[in-house]
Amino acid sequence: MKKISLSLILSALPLLLFLSACGSDDSQESTTETSIASKAPDRDRTTRRAARNTPRPIVNPNEDPAKKIPKITAQGEQEGYGLTLIVDGSSPEAFAESLALIASDTSAQQYRQLDSAVRYLQVYSSDGWAGLPGFYERLNGMTGEEIIARANRLKEERGR
Repeated sequence: MKKISLSLILSALPLLLFLSACGSDDSQESTTETSIASKAPDRDRTTRRAARNTPRPIVNPNEDPAKKIPKITAQGEQEGYGLTLIVDGSSPEAFAESLALIASDTSAQQYRQLDSAVRYLQVYSSDGWAGLPGFYERLNGMTGEEIIARANRLKEERGR
């Protein structure tokens, strides 16, 4: 019995040493890779954001989004990816915040397209008949591009 347990220990010892050596190398490498990876994107993100320097959208804080679609003005000169962001229509305040976020990453022309589409849908689609909170809920989860496409389809159907 002693002979078997001693032989098991002796045969397992090199394997344990090998595995422990491999494990320590991996953790040291992964720690180094993690520290390098965590520094690089932050620096890159900061550089891109600082270089872009887009102005903040103008939002009128006195407007109640539950009573009136917020009038937001984007002042960006370059086209951005704001129209790919998803609109949050869960509440009038969330909808206004979504529009402000979209406006912060779009050009003035891009945002005018979205604003025009939202206002057109509010007037001419049946979604707007339930009042603004219900209208916002109908747009919930759509991107700005989808809202613009929906308004364009409705315009074609109406012959305008």
